[in-house]
Amino acid sequence: MPPHPWLSRLRHDLVKRALWPARDLVDAGTQPTAADATALRAGLTELVAPDGSPTTAHDLWRAFRADAPPGVPAPALDAFERALEAAVRAVDTQPPGEAARVVLRLDPAFQELARHVDGA
Repeated sequence: MPPHPWLSRLRHDLVKRALWPARDLVDAGTQPTAADATALRAGLTELVAPDGSPTTAHDLWRAFRADAPPGVPAPALDAFERALEAAVRAVDTQPPGEAARVVLRLDPAFQELARHVDGA
């Protein structure tokens, strides 16, 4: 069964934008550079809304959450939101390598949310 369209959009517009630079940084296994830190932060702060306007991960998530499929339990949405908030905080407060590991926690949080969406 193909993923729910809402999940596909969430993955494309928000999750993968955050995860790619985090995975690149962790996979490189080298000392993070200023460019790595910039890319990591941009993955959460320099996104594009469905209407083409610039947005942040937090604001984009708010729009996605408001449009969540019926039947998805609020605790599942809350859990993803907490992971996203932790990622945003991490890129602002932690060294890039540590922040990247926090950002990567979005992947299991997204997978858990997907289980609830597919079950709704």
